[in-house]
Amino acid sequence: MLSHSTRRWLAGLGVAGAFVAASATPAAAADSFQLISYDTLVAPGHSVLNYLYAYDPESEKELQKLTLDLDLSKVDDFATLELASGGWDCATTDANLHCEAVAGEWGVPSFDYYLTAKSDATPGQKAEIAVKANGDGKVATGSVSVTVAEGVDLQSEPEDSVDGAPGAEVGLPGTVRNGGENTAHGAVLRLQSDWLTPYVGNFSNCEYDDGLPAICRFDTDLEPGKSYKLSAPLPVKVDKTARTGSSVVNYMDWWTKDDWALIEKDPTWPMPPGKPGTGDELRLIEVGAARQSVPQTDVDRWNSFTDMSVVVTGDNGADLAAVGSTATGKAGDQVKVSAGAHNLGPALVETWREEGPLTVVEVPQGTTAVKVSEDCAPWVQDEPWNPWDHAGEPGAAKYGCIGYGDLAKGDTTTWEFTLRIDKLTGETSGKVATKLAGDPNESNNYAAITVKPGTAGNGGEGGNGGNGGGEGDGGTLPITGSNTALIAGVGALLLAAGAAGYVVSRRRKTRFVA
Repeated sequence: MLSHSTRRWLAGLGVAGAFVAASATPAAAADSFQLISYDTLVAPGHSVLNYLYAYDPESEKELQKLTLDLDLSKVDDFATLELASGGWDCATTDANLHCEAVAGEWGVPSFDYYLTAKSDATPGQKAEIAVKANGDGKVATGSVSVTVAEGVDLQSEPEDSVDGAPGAEVGLPGTVRNGGENTAHGAVLRLQSDWLTPYVGNFSNCEYDDGLPAICRFDTDLEPGKSYKLSAPLPVKVDKTARTGSSVVNYMDWWTKDDWALIEKDPTWPMPPGKPGTGDELRLIEVGAARQSVPQTDVDRWNSFTDMSVVVTGDNGADLAAVGSTATGKAGDQVKVSAGAHNLGPALVETWREEGPLTVVEVPQGTTAVKVSEDCAPWVQDEPWNPWDHAGEPGAAKYGCIGYGDLAKGDTTTWEFTLRIDKLTGETSGKVATKLAGDPNESNNYAAITVKPGTAGNGGEGGNGGNGGGEGDGGTLPITGSNTALIAGVGALLLAAGAAGYVVSRRRKTRFVA
């Protein structure tokens, strides 16, 4: 009944909520030790990822050992369980599963597992898995409710876009297709709008509050093979500070009514209720007649998301200028130089929204980069660029560099390099190039990193401008952007928006012509 496999993906992020949702709460002993278990829906012939974990919220000590006992006898007729996480030693006796784990570097691992409904399982079947946890002598109990649900497959286009000027209201279209073999009885649409494009609708069947997603509920039957669109687009308002040329991404995803009902019951991360609108009802065009009689679950949550971009038009650009530097030395010396990007305004540059490198840095001829900013990675024209796997890697001819956080007017972000001078018969330089959509002034998108013969030393910052810039007065500029900002931002993003929001911070493959 039980087979072992390696962890195939990380459990517990927001998308996992598409498959499981907590409604089974811990039944603890007299102490505060708790077992957290999650109920689930699963379609015949399909699998869902679920997990268990235990902790003591009132203890400062990490668990050193945890044992779990799962009674699978009631689900044995229609479902099987497969371990999905490492660090556990398990054995089965009849229909009882006993697993033990000890704390590693990150503590006791969560117990991740796949539940698979047998192909002959009947929608509507339901049973519980009783669970007992023993953590360092403390005992807690709980259960996992497993319901066999009719499988449907709600699908949407992965990407779409609209245009809008700062201060304007624009509509986000929404479409959904039932790609399964069964009629989907109703649907729920979640819109996670960006702060620069907040939802401003007033539909009676949509709930919303500041800082929350907009949730729209539909009773429409979605017939197999048919597509449906919203009777009106979802209105959002482009913030007056939005930068011309930027692309603000909003996220729309579709759920079955039963999947979403489990999400709303989650006691560990409950969805706060929004305020329903007072206007007309938002509808899905084309309505079927069949009605639901058994629970339904989406068998493929990964094709129900749409990245809906609002491309900002108008005249609110940001002039991003390249910043270079100079150094002096002789063959064999190591010198420090920097490259930078300076925002001359007027608009704010949210560097984390940019696709690909914010700046490309060319290493001067006759020198080798021996120490590189962790925010830069080797870059080759027209080839895929991955700043994460090769961050700070020395020895490349060119580097792409990314920024974190916001660059207000007057702010500069810089990247530090240490160059080894291999050969120097005269002045040598490499180009610093910036590229920003909607930049109204491309004449200052280039500056130079220059190395001159002389006594080893680090010069001042180079100027902004034309074909390589010039030497500046060495004055300092405000610096913004750091790894700390990225870590804090991504952490908050995951907590606030789930894994769907995490897509906001990804870096796509892009073409940068320097």
